[in-house]
Formats: sequence, C-alpha cells, structure tokens
Amino acid sequence: MNKERKAAPAAVCLTALALLASGCASTTASTDGSAALQTGSSDYGAGDITDYCPDEPTKVAYAKGSNNTWAQITLAEIKDEASKCETITDVIFTDAQGNQQQAVSDLNGLVAQGVKAIVIQPEFGRAQIPSIAAATQAGVGIVPLISDPGGIVGTDYPDAVLEDPNAAGAEWAKWLDATVGKGTVAFLGGTPGAASSSLFFEGFKKALKKYPDLELVSDSVIDTNWDAGQKKRVVSGLLAQHGRIDALVSDYSLTDTGVIDAYNAAGLEPPALTGLASGNANGCQWEKENFPYMTLDETTTFGRIALRKALAAAQGMENDEPSMVKMPKAIDTEAGTNPKCLPDLPPDADLTSKLSPEQLKSALGQR
Repeated sequence: MNKERKAAPAAVCLTALALLASGCASTTASTDGSAALQTGSSDYGAGDITDYCPDEPTKVAYAKGSNNTWAQITLAEIKDEASKCETITDVIFTDAQGNQQQAVSDLNGLVAQGVKAIVIQPEFGRAQIPSIAAATQAGVGIVPLISDPGGIVGTDYPDAVLEDPNAAGAEWAKWLDATVGKGTVAFLGGTPGAASSSLFFEGFKKALKKYPDLELVSDSVIDTNWDAGQKKRVVSGLLAQHGRIDALVSDYSLTDTGVIDAYNAAGLEPPALTGLASGNANGCQWEKENFPYMTLDETTTFGRIALRKALAAAQGMENDEPSMVKMPKAIDTEAGTNPKCLPDLPPDADLTSKLSPEQLKSALGQR
C-alpha cells in the first residue's frame, strides 16, 4: 500500500541559490524565491520508492539541458530506481543539446505525452520557470535536480533536490584541519562569476573561521573554467607567485588532474586536495601519485531522490526527504577510503554512483 495521499504543504520562499551540476553549473543566481534552504539541510535521502509507486501505468522522464557522461549515469540511476515500480511503463530522456528553446520545447512535449513525473535539470535558470510552472499547473510532479531555477517552491514546482554548499564547506575545512593542520589553501572555481562557485567558496570561507591556521592565498574564487588544462596553467601561476601551496579545494574535482600535473611540472610534492564531483580519471591519477585526497560525491544518485519526490508530488503525497542534501564523503585517503580506477571506463565516469561496474558500462554504451 502507498502512503496516505495528501497534498504537501507549500514551502516558504527564501534566498535563491544556483548550484553546480557536475561540471555544468549555472552562472546566474535567481533573484526571487527558490528551493534552496527552504527545508534546511539533511543527510542524503534513503527513501523507499515503493511508497510512491503509482496505482496506474505511469510515464516518467528526465529532462536535461545538455548530455554528457554524468547525465547518462544519472539517467541509469533513475531508470534503476524506476524499475522498482511495476506501474512505471516508460522512462523518457530528453537532451536539449545546450539550447534553451529546445529545453522549453522538450518539457512541453513531455507534458503533452502525458508524462506524470519529471526530474528536470533546468540549466537555463529562470528562463525555464514559465514552462516548469505550466507543467505544475497541469498536474505534473516536476522536481528540479541540482540546478536551481529560482521561482517559488509550492507554486512553480513542488520541491527540488540541491547540493548544500555550507555543509560541503564545513567538511572540506574540517578535513584540511585534520590533514594539513597549518598552511596555505587556494579555492578553485569555474567560469568567471559562476554563482555555484561563489556559494561553495562562501561556505568554505565561513567554515575556515574555526581553523585560523589555514590561510587562504586569495580572498576570492580562483577561476579555472572547470577545465583540467586551464587548472594546470592557473595553479602553475599560483605556485610561481606563492611557492608551494599546502592544500587546494575545488568545486569540480574531475578536472583536478590539472592541479597534480602543475605540481609535478614544478617539481613540488603534491598538495592535500579536496572537492566534489570526482571521476575515474582522479582515481587513476591517484594510483600513481598517492596524495592526500577527499571528495564529496554520489551526485548521480540525487536523481533517485528527485524521482521519488516527483512521483509523490504527482499523486498529492508528502515526501520528507531533504531538498538541500549533504553530499556523502565518498573518498578519504586519510581514512583508508581510496578512489577507484577502472581503465575500461571513460575518464569522466562517476564511480561513486550506486550502479555496478557492469551497469555503468551498459549505461555508457560499453560491453
């Protein structure tokens, strides 16, 4: 039996955030209400989708602004979660190929097809709110994933699943205190002005107040365009200016291979390195370098929470899993949790997903 069906209360409108989407981050913060901070922060959700399985045959969908390896793994996670409900007949994926108008058209098309629950990654921010709100008005349970479009929760959409930048900052600072103790730190972000980088930096900077022996070399985000080659060039410049920096924090760990390359080129011992959203390339590099390393991960699994929330909303049910999620600590070499390296998978494959290596290969078109 499903949980008793009743409408979830509308959340209170608070400050807007726009958060990282695993290497494809929004650079624009919304200016009105959004999902962020509306339900506080909590640990990763562990709900049971069978509580929300529809009574009737139902189509669900994952609508993405652009396609990449991360998106394919997230789609596979959503499909795996949906497979636990016999009444879910289709899991549809749409890829807007980086085109805003196509993203709007894709969503309208899903509603026209009778899709009842949609996990959406609104990478074009507020521009997608009218179509998201229209889907909500049509009775579709639509839940933004990781990218925060702004709008008003409870009106434009019922709920969202976002990353918690303050919790991330606290974890990074605590780990660096234990690992480095005293030394210099740099924070590496993405494109100039990226709101997600600013939010993660502010969360980290606030957390550093507890650890005065850790000193930032720059009181602002250091832009790297989330690109490994650019990170190598930027970090090489930082090393030339400051000498060896003891630790670096990154809001997109996959491209931190460039950080280690910069230290090697300078003939310096690698730093303590921490961040979020790692990939296969990091583990393969770590096997050769063995530097102190910690990441917050499992972001592809957030799609499972979003699907459960979308199904609940479509049926007028409550779902009390967190909207602002603390990313789990997936790698911590100081605690003996080392990164994985699977050479037969792509360098950008997220090995912290809930999928087995065989499922990952299938999701990425490999056998």
